[in-house]
Amino acid sequence: MKFRIGLFTVLFLLIIYTMSPILVSADSESQSIVRQRASYHTFFWDGSANTVEVMGEWDGWTNGTPMVEVSTNQWSANIEVDPGMYCYKFVVDGNWIIDPSNPYRGYCDSFENSIARVANETRPMFTHSIENETLYVYWHAGSGGEAPSSTPIGLLGSTWDAQNWTWSLDLGGLEDGKHTIHIEGFDTSGIPADDLLLPFWIGEESDFIWNDALIYMVMTDRFVNGNQSNDPTEIQGVAQGADWMGGDLSGVTSMIESGYFSDLGVNALWLTPFNEAANGTGLAADGVHEVSAYHGYWPVEPRSIDPRLGTSEELHELVDSAHAAGIRVMGDFVVNHVHEDHPYHIDHPEWFNEGCICGEENCDWTEHRLDCLFRDYMPDLNWKDRNASEQMIEDVLWWIETYDLDGGRIDAVKHVDDLAITNLAVRINERFETAGTDIYLKGETAMGWSGHNLESNSEQYGTINRYMGPNSLDGQADFVLYHATSDLVFATGQEDYMHLDYWTARSQDQYSDGSVMVPFVGSHDTSRFSSRSDPGTADEWNQWVEQGLPGQPGTDDPYRASLQAHGWLLTTPGAPMIYMGDEYGEYGGADPDNRHMWRNSQSQNERERGLQENISQLGVLRSELESLRRGGYQSIFNSSDIVVYQRSIGLDSSLIALNRGGTSTSIDIGSGFNDHSTVFGSGWIENNSNLLHISQHSVTVLTNESSYFESNITSPEREPDGHCLILQNLTVNESLYVALELTNICDKGINYPGVNVTVDNSLVEGFPGMLEWYYFIFANSTYNYSWQLILNETIPNGTEVLITFEAEILSCGDSDLFFHHCPNSRLTYSLIVEWPEP
Repeated sequence: MKFRIGLFTVLFLLIIYTMSPILVSADSESQSIVRQRASYHTFFWDGSANTVEVMGEWDGWTNGTPMVEVSTNQWSANIEVDPGMYCYKFVVDGNWIIDPSNPYRGYCDSFENSIARVANETRPMFTHSIENETLYVYWHAGSGGEAPSSTPIGLLGSTWDAQNWTWSLDLGGLEDGKHTIHIEGFDTSGIPADDLLLPFWIGEESDFIWNDALIYMVMTDRFVNGNQSNDPTEIQGVAQGADWMGGDLSGVTSMIESGYFSDLGVNALWLTPFNEAANGTGLAADGVHEVSAYHGYWPVEPRSIDPRLGTSEELHELVDSAHAAGIRVMGDFVVNHVHEDHPYHIDHPEWFNEGCICGEENCDWTEHRLDCLFRDYMPDLNWKDRNASEQMIEDVLWWIETYDLDGGRIDAVKHVDDLAITNLAVRINERFETAGTDIYLKGETAMGWSGHNLESNSEQYGTINRYMGPNSLDGQADFVLYHATSDLVFATGQEDYMHLDYWTARSQDQYSDGSVMVPFVGSHDTSRFSSRSDPGTADEWNQWVEQGLPGQPGTDDPYRASLQAHGWLLTTPGAPMIYMGDEYGEYGGADPDNRHMWRNSQSQNERERGLQENISQLGVLRSELESLRRGGYQSIFNSSDIVVYQRSIGLDSSLIALNRGGTSTSIDIGSGFNDHSTVFGSGWIENNSNLLHISQHSVTVLTNESSYFESNITSPEREPDGHCLILQNLTVNESLYVALELTNICDKGINYPGVNVTVDNSLVEGFPGMLEWYYFIFANSTYNYSWQLILNETIPNGTEVLITFEAEILSCGDSDLFFHHCPNSRLTYSLIVEWPEP
């Protein structure tokens, strides 16, 4: 078995605190101590200066410690201080500055400072490397110099090298999937070592990066009821649609194990907060309606699961089932506020801001973003208070470690101090990103779209970028792209596909390098897409039953719009997110009406099932085509109703064509795409030409990725007179409408079939374009065709006209990889001309 871990062949990482003590090796005269932690804390600064010193909280900011220029423009200082956290700054030629190399920040006396986290040098520690399927763990003695007392927990079965203070553990026999090695131990004096956590994946999933993710958002209480014993009791006085409804963690697990998410191509789940939430109700923003905490964003306990959602064991089972299916699980972390019944608010009122209610008079959402309260029963956390901030960070770390989570969504990012995001990210990276596995942090920084040029949107992009980077969030919900496209392009059609193409491209060049953005077309905070795209209605933004709520759409239009939107979403760069129910076109108004219980296929109508089938095919296709996940974005063609773009990485390429218009068309897309075959939809590229033919209201995906065809297409055994494409059920009615069925009876799709028609009388017409009908017909699928014959009035009455219909695979070749064997299927029809009596 090939062993892969993260993206690295050889990995060596030190697990250290920011600005941690240097690890020193024993000198040649003291071989008994191989490695030992230093007894001092070292500060570094790079730059040109005459004098540099470090000032800090450890001595009340009274005495600066001079830094020494150890080499050109590289300064350092060693300070012996007790373990703990300290504010500090550098004084460079008399100017006080933040340490630019240390992202960890904190406040002292209302001033922001760098934070030194000074480790306890008396405690031993571990470092590690992984080489050729072997884990090497290195012991670093504490200040006492003692060796380890025994094999650490987590390294049972390893080999100890006493001379080099190193354990080696063979990882080659581990099964594919996610593993976590937790290394704990003591020295011979009984002093515990700083533990080391190594989460990693083995097998195919070890190659995963978050660009590969298709995220599915689950509002757990509104998804599936898998355990009726924990069903909540009804709350009196709560508004319709705003009470608990019984979905739970067991329900999510059942859907994982049923293969539902895998069949959608989903490989990451975002679960709304599962921490214990408030009982009773609170007033909604309108000040009239009472709503409950079913959504989880009103926490009342820091480290317990809401019993209405399940138990600790059930969350463990959910995560284990997800990992077994190759699915990552993301928590949802509320770091801006708590509910007024939370013990932190009761026991530590000094941890919270005393502000106005966001959005009320003289309480602007932006001006007061850091101290306003969402509601008066939701105290706003003051991240400038170090005790508060460190406690919130410890809680998030606890959830990730206890339940083996793979990432998290950070709620209300712009409403907390910047240090909340950077400090949290630094601690998560240090604790969990130790063996090449990335813990993905996605932010919610709700911004908008401010007009048709980049200058108008600089603040929007800038605010979102503010919280992303190597020591911050990995990505964010792409609110600019959402507001530029979801309603304006797809739901209402106010903007054209040239607008769509432009703003999709801007999401590739306006965000921080390395960020993995999350495009979306619907969420739990907006009215349902199918209701927003339902023409002729005016209730899509209503919230409450007395206002009149949207009903299920009764036309094809919302489902066509949704296929266009999701066809784009699932083929655009980033880690796209589907809000539960959008895969089949769930309807609903504003919160809470956009949070109906999820419905399975038995409760869906034909339009909904058809939409889900298409979105599922696109989702799975995305999981199978590297170019759709990791490729760059290149515009090929755009017009009012049509956009064609390419996703490519290396030589692998996919071409996507969206046509929201009611007319089929052909487009010259230039050279270089004749090796692309259709894998979704009915569009096709004409052989030996640059013409892409696309149907009305269609989504088409073509690719040249040979690995896709190798893994998805298998040829049936060839029979000398066998064929896969047959014509059947030919009828002609009194109005001379001809109907027939074209069926692929084989177990793989057919590329570029056609129906040719010949007539033995030149005075019979009515077969426009029949000689040029090319399609991709899915395995075991039937397509229905109909058209009207046109008879020239000079044809004598009683004339027999013989019409021949022939189905053939026009691009058929000898290779079993792409095409079938090619015998034709033929039907003939004898028509006797009978003119009506004059």
